[in-house]
This record gives sequence, structure tokens and C-alpha cells, in this order.
Amino acid sequence: MKMIRLGDIATIYNGNSINATVKKEKYMKNVPGWNYIGTKDVGFDGTISYNTGVIIPYFETGFRIAPAGSIFVCSEGGSAGKKTAIVNEDVCFGNKLFAIVNDKGKFLPKYLFYYSRFERFREQFRLLSTSLMGGISSKNFAAIEVPLYDLPDQERIVARIEEMFSQLDAGVETLKKTKAQLAVYRQAVLKEAFENCIDSITMASVATMIDPQPSHRTPPEFENGIPYIGIGDIDYTGKTIRFKDARKVNPVVHEEQLQRYTLREGDFVMGKIGTIGKPFRLPLPQNYTLSANVILIQPDAERINPEYLFWQFSSPLITEQLMEGKNETSQPAFGIQKARLLQIKMCSPEDQDRIVYDIREKISVCENIEQTVTLSLQQAEAMRQSILKEAFEGSL
Repeated sequence: MKMIRLGDIATIYNGNSINATVKKEKYMKNVPGWNYIGTKDVGFDGTISYNTGVIIPYFETGFRIAPAGSIFVCSEGGSAGKKTAIVNEDVCFGNKLFAIVNDKGKFLPKYLFYYSRFERFREQFRLLSTSLMGGISSKNFAAIEVPLYDLPDQERIVARIEEMFSQLDAGVETLKKTKAQLAVYRQAVLKEAFENCIDSITMASVATMIDPQPSHRTPPEFENGIPYIGIGDIDYTGKTIRFKDARKVNPVVHEEQLQRYTLREGDFVMGKIGTIGKPFRLPLPQNYTLSANVILIQPDAERINPEYLFWQFSSPLITEQLMEGKNETSQPAFGIQKARLLQIKMCSPEDQDRIVYDIREKISVCENIEQTVTLSLQQAEAMRQSILKEAFEGSL
């Protein structure tokens, strides 16, 4: 085995970007051609969604092709170096993906794919990145080193990895099913909690809703500035905000928000689109700023128990109302005007407190099990990395 530069054993290139308007007008027709793969079509689990609806006709000559057997690696953005996959058919692809083409016959596609999942590969990618967004130049990407064994040894290593992964995957699948069952149970608990509340009142009567940062004023990056928190920065499992990884903006943005509202205990946010049913309670103090993709909800504590409202927003009662009018191709939307008309189940303050207590009791049991499952999944991923380490360092 010897370490060899990626560029010495493969041809590497990016794909082509397509303007959204042009894509819709020219390339979303059911014609003979190549499927077009973008970064969003590559999963963190190594899968590729081929039927994206975007097709490049065979007669087009200006698009790069990634032949079957190539390896895709995301080249920039939040998934840079983290999303990798084997291409199973000839495809066209986006400019934020690298295609590693095995045109020299030096490696087995699965061998290089598994190495791209190894933490040593990702570590080299990070060290060679050339932008704040984690992007990497094609020159630096080609400099990543790969442990190269003879082809028969590569085949043996791949077979052993897949044997051990299959055993690990069986356990992971059971854990994922348990997690899905817990999610169903959680929703059943929340739905049942409010069933005996007969009275309803509009959302506008019990809370104030605020657009923290209008989209047309999205601020630019500002080094060492104030964390600019959006839905993507929220860790729902850990109930925390990833402040360290969030964008940073000019402190002036924070000062402007402080003039418009002050965060209070019990305030929460929800995403405007695609995250319906996932409210998040905001921590104090207010040493961060909120982005344009969330709506801030400030319950009126004199009219409603803030936690009672939060749990109701987590329940199917609110989700079902927000899903009304959604068509099959659109994401559910959460806007202030629509939210003000939501019907909130009401009961006496004493009953609100009782409902909150009952929910806490049942959800805490659910969360304890979820934490155990999550820890087991994390341990499974660590075991996966241990298998890859043994494979590529010659001890498997």
C-alpha cells in the first residue's frame, strides 16, 4: 500500500450550473436524456435521487457527464466534503459537485467511495478548504491522498467492509424504527392532551407574532459579528442552538431587533416553510439575532400559559390547520397572517397547568428513550468509522 494523490489516479471535474428560470423552461420536460443531479439530490447517507424532474436532452453538448462508477463529492456549502456517493448511471450534474472519474482503472469505485466516507478523507478536505463556506478548489481537492492497495486487495477490503456494515445496518434499522414509533407516540400524547378543551380562540388574541428580519434586508456576512440564527442552526434533538456554526452579521442588525422587540421567557420560533410542527423555545439572554426564515411567537402570559401554547404548536391541532390549502407539490407555509387566524384550544388556567404537567410527564419518558436511541445511533456511526479506520490502515 502507498499513499497517492487523488488527481494521480482519477480525472476530476465539476458539473454545470443551470439558471432556475432556464431549468424550468428548458429542462423539466419528459424527453430522452440524462438525469441532472444537484447537491440536494445527494444524501448524507450516500444515496442519489435520480428522478429529479430535470433532464438534459441527449442532443445537448454543453454539459459535462459523470459516467456510471464515478464518485460524487460535494465541493462547497454546508455539505462540502460530507455528501459523497457512487453514480450508478451516466448523469449530468451541478457545479457544486466533484465527479471523480475512474478513467485510469487504478481503483474500484466502491473502494474509493468507502474511503470518501472515512474521517481521514474529511479531515484532509477541511484542511485543504479555501473558503469560509467550506469550499475547496479542484487543485486542492486533487491533492487529497488515498491509501492505494492492489486491485485484489481493494476487492477484499470492500467485501469485508460490506460484511461488517450489513451487520451494523441491521441494528441501525431497528433503532430508526424505534425512533419513528416514538415520534408517533409523541404526537398521540399531544393530540389527546387537548381533546377535552372545547373552547377556541384566535391566535392573535393570545400571542404576538413578529417577523424578526424581513427577507429583503438579509444582512451580509460579518466576521466576528453577532450569530444570525435560522432554522438550520437549531439542534432539536439536543434542544440547543449551534451558535458557533451560525452565520455572523453586523451588530447593528442586533441593535435594530432590540428596538423592535425584547425576548421573554417562553418565547419560541417556527420556520416559515417546511418545518411545520417544530417550534423551538428560545434561550435568554438575547445575545443573538434571528434570521428571515423564522417567525417569533411571544405568548401573552396573562392570557395563556406560554408552555401550554408551545405544546399546542407541537401538536397535530396546529399542524393540521397549517396544512390546509397545501397542494401535493408545495411545502407547508407558516406566515404571520395565516398564523393570526389559527384556532387555539382554551381552558381554565388550572386546566392549562394540569395539561402541561401531564405532557411533561409523558414526554419526558419518551425523550429519555429517544436519548438512549440517539446515543446508540451515534455509537453505531463511531463503530462505522472504526471499521473504516481498520480497513484503510491495513488491520481489517
